[in-house]
Amino acid sequence: MKFWLKQFAQYPPDHPDYWRVQLIGYTLLITMSYFFILALINLLYFNSLEYTLLDSVGLCISFVIFYHFRKTGHVKIASWATTIMVSSLIMLFAISAKGQSYSLFWSTLVPLISFFLIGRKWGTLISCLTFAVCAFLVYQQTQDPEPVTIRTQALFNIIEVCIAQVLLIRFYEKTRFSGYQKLALRNLEIQKMAETDKLTGLYNRDKLDKVLEQLLAIKAVNNDVMPDSDSRDNKSPSIDIGGDDKNPTEPRLLKLISRFQSPISVVMIDIDHFKRINDNHGHLVGDKVLCELAHLLQSQMRNNDLLVRWGGEEFVMVLLNTTLNDTIELTERLRQYVAKQNIQGMALTISLGVAQYNSQDSADSILERADKALYKAKSQGRNCVAVA
Repeated sequence: MKFWLKQFAQYPPDHPDYWRVQLIGYTLLITMSYFFILALINLLYFNSLEYTLLDSVGLCISFVIFYHFRKTGHVKIASWATTIMVSSLIMLFAISAKGQSYSLFWSTLVPLISFFLIGRKWGTLISCLTFAVCAFLVYQQTQDPEPVTIRTQALFNIIEVCIAQVLLIRFYEKTRFSGYQKLALRNLEIQKMAETDKLTGLYNRDKLDKVLEQLLAIKAVNNDVMPDSDSRDNKSPSIDIGGDDKNPTEPRLLKLISRFQSPISVVMIDIDHFKRINDNHGHLVGDKVLCELAHLLQSQMRNNDLLVRWGGEEFVMVLLNTTLNDTIELTERLRQYVAKQNIQGMALTISLGVAQYNSQDSADSILERADKALYKAKSQGRNCVAVA
């Protein structure tokens, strides 16, 4: 099949005509195989020179189309040639058989091929013409009805058409699955792009808003539905804030929420005197500083912590299962760690503002308190940690 279904460089897997190219090769493989086998059967078993000639003509046309397509890669010509050949030979066969021996069953293959290869408009026209011929043949039989006799030809027609349909539908299922798979991957890429800061690769402000809304919704439910202290599970469940957001009102998640009592801290981080870096070294160096600092901060985060770029030279951390004292200790270590680093040949310092969640907080209010704490740290001389 890899040899038969030639891979054209101008039709990569993401090209709109990629699957049409595959179907042309797939259909021609089926038609050439069918015409060759049917020619032998009609010649040796049924001793029918008329159908042997018809199958031989189909075999020759299929080979010519196949050879021309492999040589030129012209999809439109090959699509039309394949569709016309298949529909014409099917109609000729049905007419020559006068619609008997289930010969009309072959017409069901025409829409499967024509719609995919030449589109809905022309596929509809070709299919309607084919079915009109079939309807006319059936009408003629109603004018001069004869007893129906099921012969061996009918059995062969049923078997051959069913096999062809299975092969074609199997191909279409492959294209459908591939299409959905690519769409799912593309949606993940779009979601990642929507949640990721392009410069630093960290999550962005939109992701932060979603995470805070989720966490504060969990805390709000806990305030309304507080389990008895005797039955409370002391272990806090792990919440993957980097994955897909979950609806906290779902019954399955309510069981998880009822046990989630861990404290939440929000930390606002700002690079001290970052404007001087842009003014003295240029914005490109400033961007490199932001990227390198983002990498350093991320390397110090725990698995369930979230680090986002808030905007400009500011970053925000969301810390789970962290008391206020632990948050102060962690941020102080982080401040000292950054101060010891050499970033783009410069010694940088950061200021940090800490806010601990309380029951009256919303996403905006806790961020506002962290921002005020950051302003306090800057007013105290920078390179320090302040608490709201």
